[in-house]
Amino acid sequence: MPFEDFTPPQALEKLGQGIKVFEGRLHPLTLIISLLKYGRALVPALALVLFGNRWAGAPLLFFTVIGLAATFIKYFSFKYRIENNELITQEGLIEKRQRHIPLERIQEITIEQGVLHRILGVVDAKVETGSGGGAEASLSVLSRAEADKFRQMVFAHAAAIRAGKTSTDETTPNDAVAVEPETVVIRRLAIRELVVAGLTSNHLLSALALAGAVWNFADDLLPDAIYAKTGRLISREAKHLADQGIEWAIAVSVAGIVAIALIGIIFSVIGSVVLFYGFTFSRRGDDLQRRYGLLTRRSSSLPRRRIQVLEIEEKALRRLFGWATLRADTSGRGRESSDDNKGRDVLLPIVPVRDVDELLPGIFPDVSFAETDWRRVSSRAVLRETVEISVICLVIAAALFFWSRSWWALLPLVLIPLAYWLFGLSYRQLGYALSNAYLRTRRGWLGRSTHIVPISKIQAVEVHQSPFDRWWGMATLTVDTAGQAFTGGGPQISNLPVLEARELATVLAQRASVTRYKW
Repeated sequence: MPFEDFTPPQALEKLGQGIKVFEGRLHPLTLIISLLKYGRALVPALALVLFGNRWAGAPLLFFTVIGLAATFIKYFSFKYRIENNELITQEGLIEKRQRHIPLERIQEITIEQGVLHRILGVVDAKVETGSGGGAEASLSVLSRAEADKFRQMVFAHAAAIRAGKTSTDETTPNDAVAVEPETVVIRRLAIRELVVAGLTSNHLLSALALAGAVWNFADDLLPDAIYAKTGRLISREAKHLADQGIEWAIAVSVAGIVAIALIGIIFSVIGSVVLFYGFTFSRRGDDLQRRYGLLTRRSSSLPRRRIQVLEIEEKALRRLFGWATLRADTSGRGRESSDDNKGRDVLLPIVPVRDVDELLPGIFPDVSFAETDWRRVSSRAVLRETVEISVICLVIAAALFFWSRSWWALLPLVLIPLAYWLFGLSYRQLGYALSNAYLRTRRGWLGRSTHIVPISKIQAVEVHQSPFDRWWGMATLTVDTAGQAFTGGGPQISNLPVLEARELATVLAQRASVTRYKW
C-alpha cells in the first residue's frame, strides 16, 4: 500500500496550521559587514588583474565575487521562526533548504560581537544542540535586541514544553518574555584575577612551541639569503660566547631563557585579560550565563539541568597558590578545535579553591556537602606502584652495569625511594565520595582534578582490570556520561579493590536506572 495512504487528510491539514510565535530575518547590515569582509580580498584581486599577473588574480577575483553573491543570496532568502515547538530556518533561492530544530533540544545559544559588530550594534547568534557537531544554526547578523528576544523566546517556550504546554497554547511573545526570571550574578572576575589566570596558565609553553615552529619554517617564510645570514649570526655569537668562558656563556643563556619566559608571561597575561575581560557568571532561572571579552564580546546560556559532569581543575601552579578552574560538559558538546581559544571550554576560568563549595549550589541546586565522605582506594596502591617502578629501575641498572661495568650504573636505584614518596602523595589524593544524587572522584597530587557527576546523568559504568590489576586484586572504575569534551574524559577511579569496584558499579547502575534522565 502506498505510504501516503497511511497519512489521514486531517493530519496533513493540521501540520499546515502551525502557529508562529516568533519569526525574523537577518539584519540589513549583514550586507555591509560581508562587503567589508570580502572587500579585503577584492582589492588585491583587482590590483593583480589590472596591474599584475592576471592569471594569478583571476581565480582570486572569481572566488571573491562568488562569496559576495552567496552573501546576497543568503540575506534575501534566509528566514527563521519558532513554530510547532521547533526552531525552523530556511534559506536558498534555487535549492531551498529547511532545518527543523526541536526547542527542547537546544542547550546553548552563543552570542558573539566582534569589534565591527560592536560599532554597528549587531551580533552573531549560534544555536547548539547535543549533536556535538558544532552549531546547528548560525544567525548572522542580528540586532542586539533581536538576538536577546530570540534567545528569551527559545528558552521560554522550551520551558513551557517541559511544563506540559505547547506553542499552540494561547501565549504571545510578550507573555513569554514577561515570565523571564531576574538575573542573579554568581561571580564577577576582576582584572587582578584575570592576571593571575594568565600568570598560572600554560600559554608560556605554547609560546615557546610557536617560536620553535616559526624557526623551523623560517626558510619558507624568509628569503634564503636572510635565513642563512641569521643562522651565521647566531653561530658567530655562540662561538664568541664560548670564547668568553663557560660561566659567561651559561649566564647569557640563562638570561635569554628568562627573557623568553618573561615575554611568554606578558603575552599570556594580555591574552587572558583580552579574552575574559568583564567575565560575569550569572544564573537566570535554570540557565547559567557567561558574558566576557574585551575586543570580541561573547555571551552564552547553558541550562544547568543538562550538565553531565563538572570538573574542578587545579593545575600544578594554580594549586600551589590555591586557585582552580571550573569546567562543565553537556550532552554532545564538542570542541571547535584542539585548542579552544574562545573560552567555551571553561565554565569559570579561575576561582579561589576556598570559594568553590559556595559556588556549587548555583550549579547543582540539590548538592549536599553533609553527605561528602571521601573514601580512599586500596592501601596496597603505593606498594604496587613502588614494586612496578622498582622492577623497571632494576632492569635499567642491570643493563647499564652489564654495558659499562661501573658502579654508577646503579644510580637508577636511587629513584626507588623518591618514587615511593611520590606515590604516597598521590595515594592521599585518590578517592571517591558517593551521596544519594552525586558521585565525586578525585585524582592527582601535583595537579589535582575533582569530578562531580549527577547519578541521573550516568550512561554506563565500566570495571576494567589489566593483568597487573588482576595480580594485585584491583580494578579501575570508569563512569561514562553523554558529554566529556572539556572535562578530561570523565571520572575514573583506579586502584580500587576488585570487589569494591564491582559493588560500586552495581550501586551506580541501579541508582541511575531508577532515576529519570532529563534532557
